[in-house]
Amino acid sequence: MIPDFSKKTIDTLAKRAAYLCSNPDCRTITVGPNTDPNKTIKIGEAAHIYGARKTAKRYNENMSDQTRSEITNAIWLCRNCHKSIDTDSDRYTSKILFKWRELHEEYINSNLGSQTEQITFKEQTSLLKEFENYPPIIKRIIIDKPIDWEFKLTIELMRFLNEPLFRKLSDLQNNLYIKELTHIHYNNAFSWVQDRLSEMLVLIKPAIKLPDALTKSWGPSGQSGDVKEIHHVTKLFHQYLQKVILFEEKIHFVNIPSEYTQIVKLLQNAIGTQVAQYSTIPSDLEDILVMVDEIENEDDLPKIIKKEFVFQFPDNFENEFNIELEKLQYKLSQNQFKEDNSTKPNTIGCLSTIIVLLLINLTSFMFVII
Repeated sequence: MIPDFSKKTIDTLAKRAAYLCSNPDCRTITVGPNTDPNKTIKIGEAAHIYGARKTAKRYNENMSDQTRSEITNAIWLCRNCHKSIDTDSDRYTSKILFKWRELHEEYINSNLGSQTEQITFKEQTSLLKEFENYPPIIKRIIIDKPIDWEFKLTIELMRFLNEPLFRKLSDLQNNLYIKELTHIHYNNAFSWVQDRLSEMLVLIKPAIKLPDALTKSWGPSGQSGDVKEIHHVTKLFHQYLQKVILFEEKIHFVNIPSEYTQIVKLLQNAIGTQVAQYSTIPSDLEDILVMVDEIENEDDLPKIIKKEFVFQFPDNFENEFNIELEKLQYKLSQNQFKEDNSTKPNTIGCLSTIIVLLLINLTSFMFVII
């Protein structure tokens, strides 16, 4: 896809700017009469905030071409200001340009808007306060509401809120950072392992439900989604990832008796690796939107598009875990249990039961775009 603005986008952008340059230090009129009574002179241009191509100023490699060509990435400027921002991109950053557009729309609204429109604008501004410290592109999506804005908002929110956590999870899995070790006494080791398995059961439940909640936040087919609900669910992903990382750190940074070492190794990354699949949600959505755009251009019938995530342990996980349990049971009975074991609860059996429950709960699920 060529990341240029469409004629409709350019016309809409110019009208929203009231044909004035959006640079608050300029605001020159960009349209006027021509010597030909049937024509007008236009010195206004739709400028890309994030560059359209790799060689362009302020190019953002994380954006799709579709996003680069939307009104959310555009600002109306006179020719001189357009040339200036592309000549000195260090001074005229994307953050500055987003702020220019925001201030310009406030200016136009305060001068031209009706009382009702100004009330609506204030309500919208109030909604945006929640996103004050978020990337400007998120606020633009909420204001401009381009086609499929629900998915585009999800993409940007997931990247902003969760990419740092997915990066940390990856760093942990690759042993790129360390924390102080937790030392587990031999008498507490078995209980510690049981506690971690119980935590795994708890962590699986939201992992399965979150994609469905994300799908529902986009609203029924043909109806608009809910900004607050989309934001809420993406924050739930954020909170969930924090819990997963804390859990994985407990498994990674522990000093436990040697009899339990192999079991701990089997548990390491068991949940983290599964949850890491969600890191592809932004790119998956971008691919799906491109697919939807191609379908619409072909005048094809609407289709249901599904993205499936499958949670499953590695091959032979259950068998290897059971072997380690048997070894542990033997060592415990030979070296540690000096009293009659028949009077003790069968904790090994309890541990096996938890593993079976884990395996039963690891199912496939998906989010859906209609």
